[in-house]
Amino acid sequence: MSTADARQSADGATHIAVIGLACRFPGARDPEAFWHNLLNGTDSITRLTGPQGVAARGLLEDPEWFDADYFGISPREARVINPQQRIFLECAVEALENAGCDPVRHSGAVGVYAGAGENAYAQILKAGRAQLSSISDWEIRVANGPDFLCSRVAHKLGLRGPAVAVQAACATSLVAVHLAIQGLLNGDCDLALAGGVTVRVPSTLDSSDEVGILSPDGVCRAFDTDARGIVGGDGAGVVVLKRLAEAVADGDRVDAVIRGSAVNNDGGGGIGFTAPGVDGQASVIASAQRAAGVDARSCTYVETHGTGTPLGDPVEIAALTKAFRRTTDERGFCGVGSVKTNIGHTDAAAGIAGLIKTVLALKHGVIPPSLHFATPNPQIDFEASPFRVITQPQEWKAQEAPLRAGVSAFSVGGNNAHVVLEQAPRPGHLCPQPSSWQLLPLSARTPAALTAATDRLAEHLRANPRTPLADVAWTLQTGRREHGYRRFALVDGAADAVRVLAGEQSDRCVTAPQETGSRPLIFRFPGVDSRMEHARWARLYEVEPVFRRSVDDCGARAEFQALAASLRVGDDTIQPGHSVRSTSTDMTSSTGTDDSGTLIAFAGWYASARMWSRWGVEPAGAVGEGFTALVAAAVAGVFEPTEAARLAVMAFREPEAVALEQLIRRIGPRAPAMPLWTGDMKRVSSAQVTDPAYWAACLRQQSRTAHEVPTALPDDTRRVVLDVEAGGPPADEQTALRMLGDLWLTGARIDWSAVHEGRSRRVALPTYPFERRRYIVEVDEPSLSHAASAIIPAPTAPSPEAKTLDVITALFSEFLELPDIEPDESFFDLGGDSLMAARFVAQVREVFPVDLVPRNLFEAPTAVALATLIDDRMTAEGTR
Repeated sequence: MSTADARQSADGATHIAVIGLACRFPGARDPEAFWHNLLNGTDSITRLTGPQGVAARGLLEDPEWFDADYFGISPREARVINPQQRIFLECAVEALENAGCDPVRHSGAVGVYAGAGENAYAQILKAGRAQLSSISDWEIRVANGPDFLCSRVAHKLGLRGPAVAVQAACATSLVAVHLAIQGLLNGDCDLALAGGVTVRVPSTLDSSDEVGILSPDGVCRAFDTDARGIVGGDGAGVVVLKRLAEAVADGDRVDAVIRGSAVNNDGGGGIGFTAPGVDGQASVIASAQRAAGVDARSCTYVETHGTGTPLGDPVEIAALTKAFRRTTDERGFCGVGSVKTNIGHTDAAAGIAGLIKTVLALKHGVIPPSLHFATPNPQIDFEASPFRVITQPQEWKAQEAPLRAGVSAFSVGGNNAHVVLEQAPRPGHLCPQPSSWQLLPLSARTPAALTAATDRLAEHLRANPRTPLADVAWTLQTGRREHGYRRFALVDGAADAVRVLAGEQSDRCVTAPQETGSRPLIFRFPGVDSRMEHARWARLYEVEPVFRRSVDDCGARAEFQALAASLRVGDDTIQPGHSVRSTSTDMTSSTGTDDSGTLIAFAGWYASARMWSRWGVEPAGAVGEGFTALVAAAVAGVFEPTEAARLAVMAFREPEAVALEQLIRRIGPRAPAMPLWTGDMKRVSSAQVTDPAYWAACLRQQSRTAHEVPTALPDDTRRVVLDVEAGGPPADEQTALRMLGDLWLTGARIDWSAVHEGRSRRVALPTYPFERRRYIVEVDEPSLSHAASAIIPAPTAPSPEAKTLDVITALFSEFLELPDIEPDESFFDLGGDSLMAARFVAQVREVFPVDLVPRNLFEAPTAVALATLIDDRMTAEGTR
């Protein structure tokens, strides 16, 4: 089956962009280290010579270490989940961050297509059945079964697209890529993660070879005459895929383009179930090229399956030659190589390893060397073929057509997959940002991780000073998950950013004093005016569409046009860099007593509020006094802006109270969409807000001065108060960005796209600094029962004087393996799930003489709530 030829179009409608990637391979924790090793021809296989021969495998560094807290997984659950699923979880996060995508804020469906290899971890858990009696077979299966690899990622990251587990042996991860492409083209998802993982547990070297397919000296010699077999390897890889046209339109970084893909099966065409077949492989390669709409001659590199076996290597080159010969007779123009010579055969991750290698080669314009090749296998006629083995780094530059490459993955059982890649198109030209000032937000789940993230970013910018800082800001603002511990840096250029992040300008690197939570935001209008506000409003009216439309909604177009002309917008008299803080204490200080000045002041404050809303800063209430009470009312929907502006002008003329009240009555104030407060922070009642007499009296009051307005709402100190000042990037960029940063620290949701106006791209930045700990159950521990007891604590009978809350809190701590539990923390927020809930409730029943069911824990998920429930039950049942 192939990507349908009928859907292939000249405008690239079926092309797929690779916009992000992540990997863990032997000798490499990330793509940068992986590329360094490839380019330098590093052999990352670990070998050990013993009495039985050479034991060899490509091993990962610390595969049992994992940041359980990041995913809300308790230490107990982390030890039960298969290590390769934990590694894949972290890689999924890193791939999305590398792509500059926060799945929480992604508007479309995100799919996951991947597969995992086999390992013995489930058997290790079952081996301690006597000590692990509280663990059911079902829990072990859910924590270890490859069926749940993708759904676990979807669950932990909040992804709502397809979560498809793929099992195709050695071809698994490249088949997953093909299925992800189909999902994108069919509209099943708008963004897709695709990849695979294989991590053998326990990660020890073993020289036994029951089948006789392992290389006796532990070296993979793909296509060489001395090739004697494969070398195993562990690894994980994930790519982030998106429809190319949308990736380009959204400003995503495109590392490479997938033009077409195909999968098939040998169907018995090989000499046996475990043997490869020429016809099947040739067919899948030709199908992928047709789907891509390319001639074989345009493909100048193929990342082969390249296992280094005497049978498989000749079959693969014969199949490639047969496929290429359908459209070209040229010889020696296409390089071939195999990443297995570097890291070993990573089984379910083998295809994604080859794909990531080729994507990086296209991105850097260099083909890395394939290792351990000296003399061609005599069964391979390279001289008559289009192919040659690349043994040294080779510069790879496009001539007339873009660079193109193929990637193959084949498996036992005859599953075949091939993908055709093309170098990324050159990004289009973007208009430069109007200013160099940028806001760099950083967040993490812990203060230590926040410090590490800050240091990583500073080092990255020091090493990559030419990266556009606006792109860095845009990626951090929109492409990172927003965690509880927050910091922002206000910077002016790349060099300044390094200094600020390093702590040399502490006033411009601001950290939230505590973990950020969701807090309602209140707009406050200070009720004052000055010539400086008018100058800024005039400039905003000229350059900010949202501000201009809001002014026009107030019926103040003519007044602002005249204001702009009279103040000579753009001249030095406006001083756009001056602080936006008002210094006047009287609304008439700059406008005299004319209606025009009143209308300008009203429209200026109202439009300023609307501009903040355009940036995503939506209020949950508004504060005003006298004149600006009308502005607050208009923002809350009590009056239409034109009506409120008319009232403001009329009130300025000081009419009779009766006449003013009659006008308000005719307008008819409506119920507000949000609460309103007066300047002294008194709540406007529901009766007052629709009472014309109230508004007439309010408008006849004198406005308060700015320094007399309180800064907190006495009925709820968790509210955040924003003084709505004239300002914005065009008027006073540094001040407005600092205000945005302060708001973000409080938990406000900022619409960064409105702030940037779509003028930036996403770039690769350092990913989250995971804080890993070791979680593993080992069969060879001195006491397996000790390891088991650390996972499932035995119930402890409480002493007669022990309080129920203390006992339940201790049980939470023991069961979840968390040293510090707060009584008001939810069992499920701490990493518990429904399976664990059933066993925990069973354990509680052994300690307390009450009849509980798992539903009770969902209804009372905190220690304090559950303790209260137990106390009530025992009292009612007379067991206390």
